[in-house]
Amino acid sequence: MQVKFGLKQFIPLAATVLSLATAATAATAYINQVGYRTSDPKEFALTEGNGDIEIVDAAGQTVLKVAPKAATYWNPGAVNVQLVDISELKAPGTYSIKQGGQVLRSDLKITDKVFEDVAKASLKWYYYQRASMALEETYAGQWKRAAGHTNATVELHKSTGASGTIQSSKGWYDAGDYGRYIVNSGITTYTLLSLYEHFPEYFNTFKWNIPAEGTLPDLLAEIKYNLDWMLTMQASDGMVYHKLSTLQFPGDVMPAKDTEKLYVIGKGTAATLDFAGVMAAAYRVYKPFDATYATQCLEAAKKAYAWALQNPKVAFYNPMDVATGSYSDGEFSDEFAFAGMELFISTGDASYKPTIDENKINIVPAWPEMYGLALYGAATHATEVGADAEKAKSMLLSFANEFVNESSKGFGVVISNDDFVWGSNAVAGNQGVFLLYAYYITGEQKYYEAAKKVMDYLLGKNPLDMSFLTGFGTKSPMMPHHRPSTADKITPPIPGMLVGGPQPGGEDIGSQSWECKDYKTGVPATSYIDNRCSYATNEVAINWNAPFAYIASALEALNAGHAPSFAVPGVAKGGTSAIRPSIARNRVSVEKAPRLRFDDQKVFIEKNDKRFDLKGHRVK
Repeated sequence: MQVKFGLKQFIPLAATVLSLATAATAATAYINQVGYRTSDPKEFALTEGNGDIEIVDAAGQTVLKVAPKAATYWNPGAVNVQLVDISELKAPGTYSIKQGGQVLRSDLKITDKVFEDVAKASLKWYYYQRASMALEETYAGQWKRAAGHTNATVELHKSTGASGTIQSSKGWYDAGDYGRYIVNSGITTYTLLSLYEHFPEYFNTFKWNIPAEGTLPDLLAEIKYNLDWMLTMQASDGMVYHKLSTLQFPGDVMPAKDTEKLYVIGKGTAATLDFAGVMAAAYRVYKPFDATYATQCLEAAKKAYAWALQNPKVAFYNPMDVATGSYSDGEFSDEFAFAGMELFISTGDASYKPTIDENKINIVPAWPEMYGLALYGAATHATEVGADAEKAKSMLLSFANEFVNESSKGFGVVISNDDFVWGSNAVAGNQGVFLLYAYYITGEQKYYEAAKKVMDYLLGKNPLDMSFLTGFGTKSPMMPHHRPSTADKITPPIPGMLVGGPQPGGEDIGSQSWECKDYKTGVPATSYIDNRCSYATNEVAINWNAPFAYIASALEALNAGHAPSFAVPGVAKGGTSAIRPSIARNRVSVEKAPRLRFDDQKVFIEKNDKRFDLKGHRVK
């Protein structure tokens, strides 16, 4: 947190009198350090402030003067916060924020395509996590490295119930270590698949310099690298092994230097069902590009689901000789709902279709809580799902409305005290994705705004006054718990990584040389340290990056004129694919000219008594 000004002791009385008016009211302004879109609603957070805010341009001119909103107490940060609405600031540029004559900060940016670079970086990070291949300078730049874990022949650990070896390579390293885990790949890969499925036209041309995979768009080329590994982890009976890792975590070495023996470890219902749901979704996404590969994915999904039906309660726990990530889960109704819904959507076979349970309360997705993904599927496939689609929508909107209410207070973000768990930034990210689904199915601007505020929080509008994404923002993590970024001896970490974020658990605090000194503040939202020792607050993980990448990319796609095929009219924000009023050479009457219409926070174009959405589709 920035040092705040206060009254200094032992200074002359005259100086004290002169300084009282400014020093006693010194404030801290917390902003999205990457910037704000010209057309978006905009706000920043203010603490210890007093008086109007001035926004000053590069020429020193005050271009906007606003009064902060009334302060509200934000419990996770134990602080009173005022939100400042600067939505009227629309001209691109870099501005200063002033209060009482003091410059609070000079890095307020207004621009178009504000999240394009962070979207590309957060997606490209998956390339940097690739196992079994060298990262070439052409693509990796200064973070080039030798291939690690190239031996595809892997021994089956006794916990699999089998012996011998399988051939398994490719995939993404899960986090700051070099394990590969099916369960965590599940929610990660699904989130990225859904990003393409929602915005295919946008991602067909969206590129970020990774190796080509045939004619696949970059997003699908990257996802396929992990799907290929996941497919190797399925046994002949349909069961899916839990993970591929060494027995213990490696030291701070590059992938090529981690030469400990790899094992395929464990099996279970959760991994098998997560695999089934992902492969069923992959079938739909890859079918237009490679029907053979898509069919392979679908058949693998069916086999996995069939095994889970016969083995519905096989829980995985780390064997005694294994210390790598466990991703243990003992309750599988959410995984059954997710896998069943995806298979039903892909096949139309009603035997897969789950019944929506309106009593479920853990519906914001996370790796052990997959029920929300089943709700996403039901709510966005109303024709196929039928009456349960309305149940799913009702459940989603009930939560989303609470989220919107929370985002109007404190730091303007949904995340609450109970959300500051290990990977709190991913909790915030998944709440943002959740809000975007609410926006898609209603078109109501309040959900879009609340989702966008998640990006503001993650990129600097938080009580730590830092962007949690490496390489972006005025202040961002420099020492993440990420072995390649430690061992490569390059000062800046690999860009585009979202660190786990603050949480009060302190699991990494201790007296050993590799442990952290006590960084707990007694406040959840500030219990964080930017240090390699902190795997509890400063590690990175593929499932944490995925919702961030989804929100950043979806906001750019929406503002480029794209919307999911299932979305209600008016969801796309404009851009090249949006219909625009025609300009005739001859004057036309006002009555016959195209006009913008606003109806319950939705925007339409009317012409000749006909109504069109912003993509040009007639809606009335």
